[in-house]
Amino acid sequence: MAIVKMNKFSLLVFKSVKDELLQKFQGFSKVQFIDLGEDIDTKKEVDYVKAYADTTSIIELESSQSKVKFSIDTISKYWSPKSSIKDKLKEKPNFSYSELKVFERSSDWENVYDILRSKEDRLNSINNEISKLMADIDILNPWKSLDAPLRELDSVKTAASFLGTIPRNLKDSFREEIESSIKECYLENISEVGEELNILLLVYKDKIEKVEGILRKFGFARANLAYKDSPKEIISEYEGKIVSLKEEKSRIVEEIKSFGDKLENLKIVYEYLGNEIEKAKVSENFLNTDKVFIINGWIPEEEKMELEKVIKDVTEDYHISFTEPSEEDDVPIMLKNNSAVQPFESITSMYSLPKYNEIDPTPLLMPFYLLFFGMMLSDAGYGLLMLIATALALKFVPLEEETRNFVKLFFYLSLPTIFWGIMYGSYFTGAINIPAVWMKPEDNANFILLVSMGFGLIHVFIGLGIKAYLLIKNKLYLDAFYDVGLWYITLVSVILYLAGSLVNIEALKGSMNIIKYIMFAGMIGLVLTQGRENKGIGAKLGAGLYGLYGITGYIGDLVSYSRLMALGLATGFIGGALNLIISFLGNGVKAWIFGPLIFVIGHTFNLLINTLGAYVHTSRLQYVEYFGKFYEGGGKPFAPFRHINKTIKIKAE
Repeated sequence: MAIVKMNKFSLLVFKSVKDELLQKFQGFSKVQFIDLGEDIDTKKEVDYVKAYADTTSIIELESSQSKVKFSIDTISKYWSPKSSIKDKLKEKPNFSYSELKVFERSSDWENVYDILRSKEDRLNSINNEISKLMADIDILNPWKSLDAPLRELDSVKTAASFLGTIPRNLKDSFREEIESSIKECYLENISEVGEELNILLLVYKDKIEKVEGILRKFGFARANLAYKDSPKEIISEYEGKIVSLKEEKSRIVEEIKSFGDKLENLKIVYEYLGNEIEKAKVSENFLNTDKVFIINGWIPEEEKMELEKVIKDVTEDYHISFTEPSEEDDVPIMLKNNSAVQPFESITSMYSLPKYNEIDPTPLLMPFYLLFFGMMLSDAGYGLLMLIATALALKFVPLEEETRNFVKLFFYLSLPTIFWGIMYGSYFTGAINIPAVWMKPEDNANFILLVSMGFGLIHVFIGLGIKAYLLIKNKLYLDAFYDVGLWYITLVSVILYLAGSLVNIEALKGSMNIIKYIMFAGMIGLVLTQGRENKGIGAKLGAGLYGLYGITGYIGDLVSYSRLMALGLATGFIGGALNLIISFLGNGVKAWIFGPLIFVIGHTFNLLINTLGAYVHTSRLQYVEYFGKFYEGGGKPFAPFRHINKTIKIKAE
């Protein structure tokens, strides 16, 4: 249960075996490559050793993948396959890499793309045409009642036409002035739209100048209708075109849906191309000469022999050397724990992975995480539901390793939840009345608070103990005494002194003076040692006093553990309120109808919200109150070169 020991390797192989070797490495999934291009100064680069680049292959592969992605997206946009629960639970299809390569070549994806591309282009064209026709109809609708062909308005030799809009509130005054000023004219109100009046005005051509003056006065805006037929005829024609275009669109959509049976194959091809892209990109980490590749990387020490075996399966002509990491190396971190601890690695990773020279804190947080989560959720009914749900998921649902570990985490967390529920006598927060094995928290909140702080004190002291162990391991014996031992002395004596002063404890009565002197000695020791890194007596004492002030941080830490009591009570109070609401329904029909509904929905909500709360607050206690005492973190995860396995599983050959 520790950080996996890593080795750095340097490998020389001939260029001719690069592709086959990378394929083997991808299946091996235990190698993280080092980017050697970053270490080369291009100005001083020797002629025969250069950073490798295969940009053309990457561009071609990414172009192919984007085409397959387009095909997948286009089919998915119009076709939704019906899938049963059985379909969702089935295993991913298995392929060897050679089978996958053959599958891609025989899949005819390029032809599918060409067909779908043309159909999608036509759909876009149809949508644009429909939008244009509808926009034209919107323009023509206000003029729909005008039954004269628009081309004839400009064909009258002796008369001029004015087609446009004026403000609607000027309708009467406009008509009065036109008819009084120009005796021989024709004025028709075509329609009223919003605040505008659409009009048609016909006058003799010798009256044009006079009419234009009146029109300007009334804010006339000429309509720009570049059509020949009457608006009604044009609207009817366009509506017919829209119907035809929509029918064509429906036919094309149905044709696209007919490619639904190709969707799964396209997803497999997409994943294959993704693996090929990864393989092409990872080559950019290498150096090369005319004939040889230079490859550096990280490998778990225990996998060295297996790595050489993988290389020998491809070629006998190679040279490889292994070295231990140096202090300057940024070694990638891989954690290795037993099956019980492994699910808790996600908690550590969320905070930060340890550095290579640190310890893995996962086994050290596991027991406290179980204890605290159980106290916060603390309901046997909820715990049983979690246990059953996670057990069924682990048994019947095919899960990726990361997701499986996350589900397994909650499987383990269900056990302390059941335990504390039994201790508190909480079964669906009182819906089932079974006496508590220990006590009811709502009746003993103050005592539960003291117990919570007691657990917190143990948690903090163990964190300090781990810090002391690490300092002693590094032979910093005095630092261990100054930074941990003196805190132990001070905190324990302060607790005993307060207990003896505030609580009538017979065992402490005769020892109060000794405890007081030990407490003062511990505090003086902290003042004298916490600033030891500073120069000058004043700086040392100032830093020492500030270090002693850190005792308030420990008080804050202990108060933080009150959430063990508070969240446990919250689970019970919310669930109890739901049970009370159900009891108000009585025994009639409404109780039979609404009672189960309120119970299921309400308790499901209570379970989910308090599970989330317990998860977040338990993590916080680990990160702030526990890790803050001994853990730094900052490691980068080990990211081996491996297959992408989202849609399929690539098996070893």
